[in-house]
Amino acid sequence: MLRPLLMPLLALTALALPACGDDDKEDIQQTVRDFVSASSEPDPEAFCGEIVTHEFLEQATGATGEQAEDECRRQLEETSGVDAELVEIRSTEIDGDEATVRAVIKSQGRSATQTLRLEQEDGRWKLSGGGP
Repeated sequence: MLRPLLMPLLALTALALPACGDDDKEDIQQTVRDFVSASSEPDPEAFCGEIVTHEFLEQATGATGEQAEDECRRQLEETSGVDAELVEIRSTEIDGDEATVRAVIKSQGRSATQTLRLEQEDGRWKLSGGGP
């Protein structure tokens, strides 16, 4: 069964993130495409190892260290993903190695504005959290 924090992140699936620099913009948008893909059709390896921060994994799974990534993979293998799509990007703010994005996400027939946090970890942009 998915822990309460991991499922809401899966429900946030689709985003497109403009950033301040061309390289950042491309990297962030690729992370978002990967996130959408790994959330809609669960890809535990990509989602747990490349798309979300390690700190988020620890908070979402309740496990620490390498066990957090292993637990994330185990949990995702038990789900069929979520049905969601990006409706609109309302804003993107970049501050060094952190970004905040407000986007409208449609899930289960309803649209809602979500705030997502990203940060650079291991040289990549990764999702670090989000919510309404």
